[in-house]
Amino acid sequence: MSVPDVRLAIDELTTRVYLLLLRQPAPRRSALLREGLTEDEVTAALANLEARHMVNATRRDVIEVYPPDTTLPAWAADLERQARTTRSAVEGLTHMYNEARSGVAGASTSRDVAILDTLEEVETAYFRAARRAESRCVRLIARSARMDEMVIHHPDAIVLAHSSVTSPTLERQVVFEQSILEVEGAFSALEAMRADGIDVRLTPHLAFSVLAVDRNTAVIDITHLDSGGGSLYVQQRQLAGALMDMCLGLFALSTPLPRTPRGRALARLTDRDGQILALLAAGASDLTMARQLGISQRTVERRVRTIMVELGATTRFQAGAIAGRRGLI
Repeated sequence: MSVPDVRLAIDELTTRVYLLLLRQPAPRRSALLREGLTEDEVTAALANLEARHMVNATRRDVIEVYPPDTTLPAWAADLERQARTTRSAVEGLTHMYNEARSGVAGASTSRDVAILDTLEEVETAYFRAARRAESRCVRLIARSARMDEMVIHHPDAIVLAHSSVTSPTLERQVVFEQSILEVEGAFSALEAMRADGIDVRLTPHLAFSVLAVDRNTAVIDITHLDSGGGSLYVQQRQLAGALMDMCLGLFALSTPLPRTPRGRALARLTDRDGQILALLAAGASDLTMARQLGISQRTVERRVRTIMVELGATTRFQAGAIAGRRGLI
């Protein structure tokens, strides 16, 4: 079965499971299994629905299904956003493709676009580009084991790649994939980056990593796909400008990292509840919140219910929306 066929089958399975869940007054995994689905099919479909924020399937059997009148428009908006981002990149990436193949056959570099063949070359390109920054750095960071390690254990590398000793007014913006919150310690690391002056945002998916600097330099990083071969260091201004526009467009459409409410902002709720609310607004599951905060999933579930009562919300999605309107996050 080809990749498109596999994706189609997964989408059809996810749709089937979602329709079954909508028809059940008290949705459960066991009920789905009685419909003839296998355990693997149920797990795969629920993982897709959770990624789309349509259900909460973190409990053993009970499944919470969020109202489709809020989740489906949000999912459609995500798809439209990804489509706009892809369309906006077409012209620049086509230019990159042609530029990389111009000149002498077999050459790996041109005057303005250099192909990076190793991870070391990619890292060097990042710092070389950052040193040229005067007004703005925007970085898109796709998920990979290497980037997860850097975010948690070496966040200074992210900070340094956006620093400038000559321009204290440099704007620094970073977009992470939302799933970075699944990595233990990530939320604290992202909060520390924001405290350093970096505008941190989250988005559902990134196809590759990019560092765009001042519309004149960029690094396209595909090291999450392989050892680094095929990544690019770009100094061609038209292409670098197109990459900056793509990064800024996606940054504008991404979700700001929610702030943890402090002091009396939450009235009867605790500081820990504030952290839970921030993670809730970021779309984290109960399991993810428990991992980030070092508490049990049962405790998270209990505190989420308390937060919803305090805010007068009937769903987790509504709790995040109310908190945002009140300026709590």
